[in-house]
Amino acid sequence: MWRLTILLFILAGFPGITAISQKPADNSYPDKPLRIEIPARSVNETYRIIPCGTNGLIMFFRSQETTEDARVKWYFTCYDTNLQQVWVKSVPLFGDQDYRFYQNWKDTSALLFGHAGKSKNPENYFEILRIVQQNGTMVLNTGTIEPGAVVDAFGVEKGLAWLGVNVRGQAGKIVNIRLKKGINKEFSLGNGNQIAVLWMKPDTASVTLSAIVGRQVTKKNTEYYLVRYDTNGTIMREVLVGTQASERTLTQVKVAGFPGAEMILGSYGQGFSGSAQKNRTVDESTGFFASPVRGTTQKSISFYNFLELHHASSIVGENDIMNLKKKALKKKKSLSEYSLDYSVLMHEIIVKDNQCILTAEFFSPQYHTESFTDFDFYGRPYTNSYSVFDGYRFYNTVVAGFDPEGKLLWDNYIEMRNLVSFDLTPKVVMYPSGNDLVLCYVSDGKIGSKIIRDSTVVEKLDFSGIELLNPDDKLLAETKGTLLHWYGNYFLSYGYQDIKNIALEANNKRLVFYFSKLRFEK
Repeated sequence: MWRLTILLFILAGFPGITAISQKPADNSYPDKPLRIEIPARSVNETYRIIPCGTNGLIMFFRSQETTEDARVKWYFTCYDTNLQQVWVKSVPLFGDQDYRFYQNWKDTSALLFGHAGKSKNPENYFEILRIVQQNGTMVLNTGTIEPGAVVDAFGVEKGLAWLGVNVRGQAGKIVNIRLKKGINKEFSLGNGNQIAVLWMKPDTASVTLSAIVGRQVTKKNTEYYLVRYDTNGTIMREVLVGTQASERTLTQVKVAGFPGAEMILGSYGQGFSGSAQKNRTVDESTGFFASPVRGTTQKSISFYNFLELHHASSIVGENDIMNLKKKALKKKKSLSEYSLDYSVLMHEIIVKDNQCILTAEFFSPQYHTESFTDFDFYGRPYTNSYSVFDGYRFYNTVVAGFDPEGKLLWDNYIEMRNLVSFDLTPKVVMYPSGNDLVLCYVSDGKIGSKIIRDSTVVEKLDFSGIELLNPDDKLLAETKGTLLHWYGNYFLSYGYQDIKNIALEANNKRLVFYFSKLRFEK
């Protein structure tokens, strides 16, 4: 079995944090996990973590401090792989901005900051902060995009930053920034009044950008293209990604590269009368699709209904499948003509052993009802009820392997328990270990993990507790729990925890932002 080993260690890195350490007597740091706790006032604080491989990690947050020109200071702290503090620095940013994306390359992290919702500032600023991880050198690039525009994609390669900018109901753009010279250039995604970038990635071998763009042709019809741009916006290649059927719509699209070819993978939806869910939305998906592209030609496209997956009964419910099978048999139709539609969150595609591995998390919005008593004009009591959004409940993650021709080779899954989040960001980490894949996530202060080998389950779902600072500590609640792969077989777990310790005479309850170094081992 995989097990989780924890060593705890607290450091003072910011004003107001008390330093307590459990440091070995010989001043050495054994190769075991560590933990840091920072007191928090609420779970809405802005602490975030960026893993930087063997260069450590960067923890940062937005402070309450402002400068004379009304900018807000963000504090950044670098920790090494033993969670020892390396440096602390602050950077003033525009007050109406928030953190959006990051990307690591070589020894540098690039962070994109942009408007967080509506802004009083008439200029729609974005800022790219480059941080040299080892010494804390910081370089800031500032630019503007048109009012109402939102940066939905970000990438950095060979000293160039690329921003995928969308404007609701209008034509989107690509912004290209030469970081050292501070030169910004923007260009249109292509022809059309309503065209948006859905996915993009800078090419590692050339100074170009690959992107998936969607062009709305009619109210109910969108065309999808795989496009490659150079730094001037010239379209070097454009491939129409056809769906072969007007009732099918691509809901999420990702791209992975094979030698001499590319694979377009994602999810699709369909709205014909056979749908088992009457109130489906455009974003809901019926299954997965795979489409290999060679040169400027889409070779084929294959669709795989969720109902036809090998582990379908574990994902969508055995009773639902049985009912649809009976309905299909009665009407002499195939099961693929029906659908149970779900909201899915796609990961970036991983290429391993000449396979494309697709990962998709299934979720649904969760609500609860609250009621209160009110009185009418005549003083008579009546009950009012309303729904309160609790977040998105994640309940399953599907992993599937495809060959270079787009054929589905295998599928598997991991059940997600007690995981509700307001953020639509990936929760499950997939870690290759030899011929196996480790699937893991954090929930309620525990790490859930499952080991698979294609369709076979090597080790079933198991949970390991994340130890707290003191033996008498008791975890009351965890919020915004996150698990990240760090380097090798090491991971980072972080989030907010309510902790109680009845052995303490005073201050026996505390809310902390924590992060721990975890090691998985067989």
